[in-house]
Amino acid sequence: MRLPLLAATGPMGWLGIVAAALTVYALPLVLDDAFFILVMQSLAYLYIVAIGIDILVGWTGQISIGHAGLYAVGAYTSALLTTKAGFSFWASAPLGVVAAGIAGGLLALPSLRAKGPYLAMVTLAFGFMVEVTANRWDFTGGPMGIMSIPGPRLPSGEEMDGTEYFWLIGGTAIVVQVLTANLYRSRIGRTLFALQGSEVAAETVGINVYAWKVLAFVLSSVCAGLGGVFFAHQNGFINSDTFVFGLSVQLLTSALMGGSGTLFGPLVGSVILNLLPTIFAHLHEYQLYIYGGIILVTIVFMPRGIVGSLLQLNVVRGLLPKPAAIAPDPSVIAELREGARPTVTVRDLSKHFGGIRALNNVDISIKPGTVHGLIGPNGSGKSTFVNVVTGIYKPTSGEVEVAGKQVGGSSPHGMARSGITRTFQSIRLFGDLSVLNNVMVGFHLQLRYGFLSHLFQTAGAVAEEERYRRRAMALLEFVGIADRAEDLAQNLSYGEQRRLEIARGLATKPKLLLLDEPAAGVNPTELHYLADVIGRIKAAGVTQVVIEHHMELIMGISDTISVLDFGQKIAEGTATEVRANPKVIEAYLGAPAEGETHG
Repeated sequence: MRLPLLAATGPMGWLGIVAAALTVYALPLVLDDAFFILVMQSLAYLYIVAIGIDILVGWTGQISIGHAGLYAVGAYTSALLTTKAGFSFWASAPLGVVAAGIAGGLLALPSLRAKGPYLAMVTLAFGFMVEVTANRWDFTGGPMGIMSIPGPRLPSGEEMDGTEYFWLIGGTAIVVQVLTANLYRSRIGRTLFALQGSEVAAETVGINVYAWKVLAFVLSSVCAGLGGVFFAHQNGFINSDTFVFGLSVQLLTSALMGGSGTLFGPLVGSVILNLLPTIFAHLHEYQLYIYGGIILVTIVFMPRGIVGSLLQLNVVRGLLPKPAAIAPDPSVIAELREGARPTVTVRDLSKHFGGIRALNNVDISIKPGTVHGLIGPNGSGKSTFVNVVTGIYKPTSGEVEVAGKQVGGSSPHGMARSGITRTFQSIRLFGDLSVLNNVMVGFHLQLRYGFLSHLFQTAGAVAEEERYRRRAMALLEFVGIADRAEDLAQNLSYGEQRRLEIARGLATKPKLLLLDEPAAGVNPTELHYLADVIGRIKAAGVTQVVIEHHMELIMGISDTISVLDFGQKIAEGTATEVRANPKVIEAYLGAPAEGETHG
């Protein structure tokens, strides 16, 4: 993902799991103190919640400051089932986790239509609602809370003591960490990181952004509910005083301080925010200064969090294992020409913005296997045309057909399913993903193994990932940047980023690939590479529409050129025909061509 981290499988991965398990087992035995064990229990279940926060915040970029409410749902559900319905811990705990997941899903459905600070405000309101309800509802015990909550019992019938309960929570935390690591390096994590990089670009390769954001919220809620369940059965008592706004801020800070999106950041942040106050308790007069100083230093000098900033250092990178070489699978190139190459037809396409007619009854027929150029002065409607054809804008009227099938008006991910994808005038890559993983995101619609397969890293899911990595490497080789496969996309040169965007588009196996001003900002050397890539894509059988201001490039690569002006098509033909067309000359020069008059 961002940087290669400890894998949950393989010798090094298993070594890390064993080391973590031995640490959890030994801590309460070496430091045999009831208070310390209680603190470690709290650290372990709050760490689980922080992992969930990081999935939402660090992976998808969605901010929640109301997770204390989801934490409370898990706690109260399990506590009420054991005290009022006679359930055992082992029966109530899963139900508490499920209840938190459902609550998170129901909260996500409307709230994720908001973005940025508005989403944060929705989650904040939810947290306050849960706190007030718990405080005033007789069923939850009101301000007195719920007492005599039983702890989990062993098979012998005895209730777990503090050490055994810590082993349960700590072991669960290790399992959650391993499963999260599985998702982190799989299709699931890659897709969620893509949402943070660019939601629009993610949609154009077939990702249903809204559905995946809801999934992230549910996963985060499940972790919050699990932490709440462990909290409820820790001391046998809960009330609403725990589930306050400050707890939500603390949980969010744990993920951000440790390093959001780094997998182990939540652990570091949780240790600092939950363990250090206890360690420095004897310095009570200076405790807040020490605590606040650590937070301040982290924010100022480590803006990516502690783990994230350390991973940026070359020394740390050198300690990480180098990824194995990937042999390209060239069959992906041959498959681009598979099946009938359909004609793409745009008929009477219009798009109005109020009284402005950005497109007005445009008709264009794009022949299969050709490069179709689209030119026109600034403001002529070229970008609007691309946005309508790829589903970013809904057309006011008109049709888009692929092989005679009407597809116009679909969402961007729906258009991608129909075989239409694009690049962008302003490059939209998933900058925190590697070059290889950017192309892997493009295979989204072709991957068949789902969430559970990747969660448990089944043999089929692992084999599919390996197969498509070889195909992704072949596409990078095709566009000439295979040597940069393990670099972050944001570290490529401008021209290389253009070619990476094209490789990601090709991964969708498109019937129509629209390139929106691919030469913008590209130097002459890179322009030569770009023209060569477009030619090889044509030779591979992919139909292309190229929107471009660079006349030498567009005239040299296009089989047919359509010209727009003020939202209307004014000319169409070969490069020679278009270059000599009086209407085209007038549109670009602002005056009639010599010898032309207007009646």
